[in-house]
Amino acid sequence: MIIRNSAIIAIWSAVIFSTNIMAKDVAIYRWVDENNVVHFSQHEPQNKNFSQLTTFSSYRAKEKEQPNDAKMLSVDQQLSDYEKEKAAVLAKNKEIADKNCKAAQLNEKMLNSFDKVMITDANGKNKALSAKEKNAQLALSKKHISLYCSQEGEKKS
Repeated sequence: MIIRNSAIIAIWSAVIFSTNIMAKDVAIYRWVDENNVVHFSQHEPQNKNFSQLTTFSSYRAKEKEQPNDAKMLSVDQQLSDYEKEKAAVLAKNKEIADKNCKAAQLNEKMLNSFDKVMITDANGKNKALSAKEKNAQLALSKKHISLYCSQEGEKKS
């Protein structure tokens, strides 16, 4: 019985070790066909225009971590965490929208308050807006107000 078990262990060991050696020593062939499609195979192609690639196993596969019951969250906990994250994102979005609303309202007030409005262009030079440019900026400010400033009770999508 002991001899039989030893023989079985020896055979299994030989199979396991030989597959590791064989797997890394497999030849891989690469060739391009007449349609310029690249092919890879373990079987040598019939045409003469191919290259043989070699493989090297320089790493060991990491064992899969078993799930830990303490790490797994319940569905209720996951839902609670999601709701908290959602509330935080919505609060941050509201804060940004409020800042943009105030800036747009201030821009509209400034554009309506003065006949001559000066701006700094991309080159850093000051210039007065023409009536057409001023109206375009005013329209843009009104559009921003409609986007960022919501009335009480109105939901934004």
